[in-house]
Amino acid sequence: MTATRSLRSVYGVGFLLLAAILTVVVAAQPAAAQRGIGRMLGRVVDADGNGLEGVRIDAVNPSATPNTRGAETGERGRWVIIGFSRGNWKFTFSKEGYISFEIDVPVSAANRNPDLDVTLNPVPTEAGAIMAGAGAAQPELFAEANQLHDAGDYAAAITKWQEFLAANPTLHPVYGNIGNAYRGIGDIEKAREAYEALLAAEPGNTMANYNIGEMLVEEGDIDGAVPYFEAVVETAPDDPAVYYNVAELYFSQGEMESAIRYYNRAIEVDPSYLSAYMQLGFARVRVGDTPNAILAFEKYIEIASADDAQLPLVKDMLAALRNG
Repeated sequence: MTATRSLRSVYGVGFLLLAAILTVVVAAQPAAAQRGIGRMLGRVVDADGNGLEGVRIDAVNPSATPNTRGAETGERGRWVIIGFSRGNWKFTFSKEGYISFEIDVPVSAANRNPDLDVTLNPVPTEAGAIMAGAGAAQPELFAEANQLHDAGDYAAAITKWQEFLAANPTLHPVYGNIGNAYRGIGDIEKAREAYEALLAAEPGNTMANYNIGEMLVEEGDIDGAVPYFEAVVETAPDDPAVYYNVAELYFSQGEMESAIRYYNRAIEVDPSYLSAYMQLGFARVRVGDTPNAILAFEKYIEIASADDAQLPLVKDMLAALRNG
């Protein structure tokens, strides 16, 4: 998914706000300014909620420079990575003995990013571990599939995972790996089939619901994406970051009305969720709703701390809107 340039991209560079505030002229950034300053953090736990130490996190964005970031979880499964540039990053969480987890996340370099918390499920080992009540067969197939996937041979990895599933049909999370691999080779139809197979067994699976919703948005099927995103937010209805992440995806695809709806829902859950007010203001500007954009920016200024990094930008935007 390629993020479209938004008004948020003016942060940290010189800009001119024209009378209608609809055109932004972005000055060329020096090399130092182009380096990412975004920060992502979160926690990785097992199926029982226990923190997992030593989980490898790899983030990739081919359009960024540099285009990779990485870390490992520490005590109680916590992790943090800094130096992100704005854009859509694919995060992969992997640890020996656990099913790898992948997710595409829109990352902001200017604003606070919501925590990215992940649960990893165990996989069979050479000793024949048990998962989901089923005896594991041919665990070497899963290991081979992981190696092929890590080497970029997605087609071969899919074949091995399918063979593994044929021997272990109750290990449903592997459908998620297959879906991610199909997305890697650009076969969206097959990717969706794999995610739907996972949802047939686990209707509330966050990764599968989010990825199908994301693919539908990319295809322009906004209405079709709604039930999948609603399934995502149902897993954590009191977490504003869940609504915010969905809003950011819509924003990156230029779907402002849907973005506005989810920014507002994040604010309803947490009226002090600062980032949502700023992004809501930009989304309102994009649809030409100046009065409500002003209200969003005013609220941001009201609750932001005096040393907030984005406060000068928001004040400038608000002044331009009022004078426009």
